[in-house]
Amino acid sequence: MSDSDPWTDVLGYTDLGTERREVIKEEIKELVQNLPQDHPGIFEDHDVSARDYSRNLDTAIHSLDGTIKAKRGKDNEDVVREVFLEPGREAGLLEFTDQRGSERIDFKGTLATGDTFAMDVKGGEGQSIGHLLVPSNTDVLSLWSERNSRNTKSPASRLNEVINRAVRWSLNQSEDLSVMVVRDEPAGARTDEGEVIPDVVVFPEEFPTPENPNPSMPDIDDLEYARIVFEILTGNGDLSAEGTRKHIWWHELEYRHDEEKIDKRIYNDYDDSITLTTQSIEFERISDVS
Repeated sequence: MSDSDPWTDVLGYTDLGTERREVIKEEIKELVQNLPQDHPGIFEDHDVSARDYSRNLDTAIHSLDGTIKAKRGKDNEDVVREVFLEPGREAGLLEFTDQRGSERIDFKGTLATGDTFAMDVKGGEGQSIGHLLVPSNTDVLSLWSERNSRNTKSPASRLNEVINRAVRWSLNQSEDLSVMVVRDEPAGARTDEGEVIPDVVVFPEEFPTPENPNPSMPDIDDLEYARIVFEILTGNGDLSAEGTRKHIWWHELEYRHDEEKIDKRIYNDYDDSITLTTQSIEFERISDVS
């Protein structure tokens, strides 16, 4: 039986979910929790006593966690502007407006083709997605997940967890999410020059409803937004190139009348035997006033 892992050996991801990384994480947690007992001498050089440390450990960890999350959120939007939007504008491929602080979506703009786009930037969890408001004339609705956490999860788990929340939001809010860009600096694949290769998840032209249960997927030749993403971030906007196809994911959706559920299938463009494990979800909408 082959030990080959298609996620690392074929697609080029780094697996952060190894047993060794899990051991290191547990050792660090044990060190932090048992510092006064295991290393009492460390407090001799500080104004904090071992008792103060134990009493305030939870508060300090929560405060530190909040600081890290706030920094990540702010940095994520700046990173996307720096690595994609501004280079895209300089190359004449798009124009954009920074909406942060004035509207409930981060960026909106126009591609050189004339199509309008709106984009919101999230971290790994996408907790604030419920607050989005999408411009009514949007042709391409994009969510960008800029991942910087180093949680000990496999490549498939890291990719899957940021997609599911976006799909639920689109279904519940009757929004047609076009693409999701996932840029994973700690675990994503890289070009020969060391640039992080983004993953682009492509959704149906419309999200399914009881009236339109099996919407069609877009043609790859029509994915201009995805082409620009790869062109700017990797220097190769050829969507038929092998290295690019390894990071295009087709996310099919179908409404099932018998159980009022949405079936999902997510597979890789380069090798459709590489899939993301997913489950059917309830079709949930607020009903109309009768």
